[in-house]
Amino acid sequence: MEKQKYECENCGAALRIAEGGGRAVCPYCGKVYELRRENGAQKEGLGGVLSRLYARAEIVAANYGLAAERVGADSFAGDGREEERRLLAAAEIKGGVLVRFAAREPGEAVRVPNEVGEVAARAAYKDARVGCVSFAPEVKKIGKKAFSRCPALSCVRLEGVETLGARAFAKCPALREVTIARHIPYVGRKVFAKCGGIARVILPRSMRPQIARLFGRLAKFRIEFIYAD
Repeated sequence: MEKQKYECENCGAALRIAEGGGRAVCPYCGKVYELRRENGAQKEGLGGVLSRLYARAEIVAANYGLAAERVGADSFAGDGREEERRLLAAAEIKGGVLVRFAAREPGEAVRVPNEVGEVAARAAYKDARVGCVSFAPEVKKIGKKAFSRCPALSCVRLEGVETLGARAFAKCPALREVTIARHIPYVGRKVFAKCGGIARVILPRSMRPQIARLFGRLAKFRIEFIYAD
């Protein structure tokens, strides 16, 4: 079975077969397909299902302009422009630095655009409304406690961050999903400390040694980690 021939029924992204072949994972939207391998008939059945998925190859699997092979796991929809407009309408930006942000609507989904290279420390500290946040590839630095203590924050996508400050997303009790699309060279301490609701994380295998630093020592016992490469 060639992994690149099968696509997600939700978004059209190429499925990745997890280690051991027990399941297929969409690296874009995070949907998991359980695979049965007990006998040839079941394999054939799976092949038929995945073939039908492959027939949807024309579906654009590129929220926010991402290529299908890029990683994602969030609740955003569309191309991300609306989420960028929401953030820009409620943000203070100086010299390419997002200095301050406050969501306007409860559960609001926002995206930090490419025009922002850095998110300042405590930029959205204790924001009570933001629901999901995504960072475009040109956003290279997220400061300390940037989105810490955001009680409604439920999903985070990091696409090109190179410096992730300490406790950047700490104490966000509603946080459920985290995606790290690319390797982050510098990771501060306790980035997701006391985010006890995290259930699933998609990240590069190269980030595996940083799991304890990011999520705490008990992370492996309570979080499902999906390695995208």
